[in-house]
Amino acid sequence: MSRTPTPEEARRNAEATKPEPWDKPVPLGTRHVLPSFPVDALPGWVRDQVSGVAIETQTPPDIPGTIALTSLSAAAAGRIVVRVRDGWEEPASIYAAAVAEPGTRKSAVYRALTAPLYAAERILNDQLAQERYEREAERLRLEEADKIAREAVVKDGSAEALRGAAAAARELEEFRIPQPMQLVTGDISPEECISILDAQGGRLAIMSAEGRVFDIITGRYSNGEPCLSPFLEGHAGDPLRVNRRARYEYIERPALTIGVCIQPTVLRWIADKPRLRGQGLLARFDYSVPPDLVGYRESEPPATSEKVRTAYDTSLKAMVLSLADWDDPMLLTLTDGARKVIVEYLALIEPRLRPDGDLYGVRDWAAKLAGGTVRKAGLIHVGEHLRDGYREPINEDTMRRAIRLGDYYTAHALAAFGAMSTGPHLGLAGDILGWLYPDGTRDYRPTFSQRDAHRRFQERDGHATTADEVAGALRLLEVHGYIRAMPAPPRSGRGRPSAPRYEVCPTRLTEMTEVQNGI
Repeated sequence: MSRTPTPEEARRNAEATKPEPWDKPVPLGTRHVLPSFPVDALPGWVRDQVSGVAIETQTPPDIPGTIALTSLSAAAAGRIVVRVRDGWEEPASIYAAAVAEPGTRKSAVYRALTAPLYAAERILNDQLAQERYEREAERLRLEEADKIAREAVVKDGSAEALRGAAAAARELEEFRIPQPMQLVTGDISPEECISILDAQGGRLAIMSAEGRVFDIITGRYSNGEPCLSPFLEGHAGDPLRVNRRARYEYIERPALTIGVCIQPTVLRWIADKPRLRGQGLLARFDYSVPPDLVGYRESEPPATSEKVRTAYDTSLKAMVLSLADWDDPMLLTLTDGARKVIVEYLALIEPRLRPDGDLYGVRDWAAKLAGGTVRKAGLIHVGEHLRDGYREPINEDTMRRAIRLGDYYTAHALAAFGAMSTGPHLGLAGDILGWLYPDGTRDYRPTFSQRDAHRRFQERDGHATTADEVAGALRLLEVHGYIRAMPAPPRSGRGRPSAPRYEVCPTRLTEMTEVQNGI
């Protein structure tokens, strides 16, 4: 016999079943207010430079903050690895793209944040110069020895002469003259990228105030055929093998850094390159979508102080030079507290990847979120321990600061991927919106499934509509608050899973029209 619930139990039950309130929908194409870059999560000398450059150039701190992170990556990638636990290690390389309109002083920001990298590169090349001269002289000796050994084979052809010639040829083939260090580059083909990675132990940073790297990746230098391999393996740190007619190249631990600014139109152009996302390249980037300050800038802002600029330049150069001699990567470990924090963060991310989670539409990106956060923790740690980062494990405070960066880039990734989908999916999203609110009456469609929408719009403008296009349009409507995913029903048996279902905001279409008209 069932028991009558107490008044308190009845209240709790009512609260549990009460539907979550809806926010007012945002007009399609309107950008949400996004969180500001957490400058104080960075090492002190980086934080001060980012803040100073943001004021001096009248740019939001998101742009110098993102470039500063990739500058740390350029200094440390290939030289440090963070171990969370057995089987989970992360290299320190990151890819990041800040989205900015033309005329936002991106070039000035890049010069201020990357200048120490070029200065450190010059110092390393000066140090290499004497070694290169000595190695070139040694190569002449080996070439002469190889010539003498081959002549000996021609004269008598003995087994001993053959062995000597083989040994001399092998020594000459394996001999290497160190090439000038190229820590940072801009416009580079995939083939050149691979060759430089091979020549300098797998390290390279591609940094530019423009988004030309996407031109390169999508085939600018290869007759329109995308070449993704060095950019995929360069982020993951997986071995990169390239067989060419004249040369075999093998990079055991590639560590590529990419830091670029791209225009909003480039995001929409990327959306027309499905292979970039399909093979996981776009999921490797951290995206920053800062506010546009053009029209609101001071005409004579204060310059970054000499003290701040000198501290940044000196510290970043020291970071590069102190890590340059590490042939094997420095292994960084975590304190128990830091490990607990990142494991808890991973546990929070996982349910958000489900069909009813807010990260479902970007789960390819979000699946790398915890790993990317660990990488940032490693960069913060080494930035605060420029010469002896290996002596101390990464602590809990550092990991929490990295998580703040992870949360920032999560919000901005949702906006960036929304912008990518806006172009090709905006029209379909508008059509679905009209279907959900027919004739502008209160008789809206309260729930529907993705399959329902696909059936209704299986053909538009004489062309078949794909399931991916419908999913993209629904993500767009969800981001703007018109619909939200419903919890997936429990599975029973081995049949095909149910199509994702959505509930619809009960706002009348006339009210939505008022929102879209700015009322």
